[in-house]
Amino acid sequence: KSTGKYTPAFLARCKETRPFTSGYGKQLMGLSTFPIKPCSATDPTATGEWSPEKMKEKLNSMADTVCGFRHKVPCLKNGQCTLDTDKSGCSYDHENEQLIMEYYVNLNTPVWTFTEKDSLVKKEDGVIKFWECSESYTKRRRREAMENGLDFESFEVVEKRSANETFAGDSESATQQSSHYVAATTVGVCAVVMVTALLTVLFVRLRRKQSQDIEAVELTNN
Repeated sequence: KSTGKYTPAFLARCKETRPFTSGYGKQLMGLSTFPIKPCSATDPTATGEWSPEKMKEKLNSMADTVCGFRHKVPCLKNGQCTLDTDKSGCSYDHENEQLIMEYYVNLNTPVWTFTEKDSLVKKEDGVIKFWECSESYTKRRRREAMENGLDFESFEVVEKRSANETFAGDSESATQQSSHYVAATTVGVCAVVMVTALLTVLFVRLRRKQSQDIEAVELTNN
């Protein structure tokens, strides 16, 4: 204010912070011991209700009382988001013998923190089911599947998560999370620099006033 410039002169420009408008999650299932490879694009056993098309239909169903993402994703259960059915679905990793089920949601109301987002998007404990569904997806009856030993209750669920409670590389996009992190970090740096500048100005003013007081005392003594 007194000099017309900032001291120190390296104040950073603060970056805009944007809210989360979407979310992403997935579940991995190890199915190496099962004869069927659900959602596989190449395995001959992935036919009928186990085909990629029918598996996607099951997982994205909003009417099935047993199967689908909506039973394990909080915001889908309470109506605070909508499922992006174009992106959501599944695939089969033949190298690791794992079924990969992924869901993408759009939040009805944007949120600002990871905690808020996780409370809406993070999958609840348990399994996203795609068998013994209440709806009919093929002419084959559910009882026939059970009689043939296609019961997935004994599968291995892979729940390897990072410190952020998501799979490595997860969230709606690594770019968006990185953007939030950089934005928050930048704001913090801005605040620290501004406080430092204010303290510097205050210190300079106090030194100046102290010098003036000393000069006034010396003049008085003379």
